[in-house]
Amino acid sequence: MAQITIDDEKCEGADCAECVEACPTAILTVKVDKIIIQYVEECNLCEICMDICPNEAIEVNEE
Repeated sequence: MAQITIDDEKCEGADCAECVEACPTAILTVKVDKIIIQYVEECNLCEICMDICPNEAIEVNEE
C-alpha cells in the first residue's frame, strides 16, 4: 500500500488542486480548502500528483 503525505504548509489547497484533477485513481479530493487523501489503498504509486504539484507538497512512498 502507498503512503501519501501532504505538507499543509506548502499546499495551497483548493487554490491549487491540480493534483486532484490529475490523479487517475481519484484518491485526492478538496474539503474545506484542503487536499484530503481518501481510499489510499487505491493508489497505484504512479506519482503523478507528486510530479504535478508546483509546491512539492506531496510525497508518495511504498509502505
